[in-house]
Amino acid sequence: MRYMINILTDDDARKQWAADAAMFDEAHRAVHLELQKTGELVDSNELDQEDATVIGTYRGEPIATRGPFTEGAEIIGGYYIVDVADRERAVEIAGRLAETRFSPVEIRRLMH
Repeated sequence: MRYMINILTDDDARKQWAADAAMFDEAHRAVHLELQKTGELVDSNELDQEDATVIGTYRGEPIATRGPFTEGAEIIGGYYIVDVADRERAVEIAGRLAETRFSPVEIRRLMH
């Protein structure tokens, strides 16, 4: 089963991470290497917030605005897509991410 692990962030969490960026980088390297070795890693990346764009429709026309603007304060800062045996393994992987100490990490099964 494939799961997407979304690393959520907000301004407060980013400030806390900045204090120990090297620790976060090392933690992600370790998870990445393990998932590559086990063949469970499909894709992973940090998402750039500077050029994020949100598309909506206004009066029947698509409108692009600078984002990421959502209803809540949290945005997706990065993700992993993993191909694992079950949900429990996805939870185990997500629980190893250092960001869980400062902000939520969401797991969703990919439907198709």
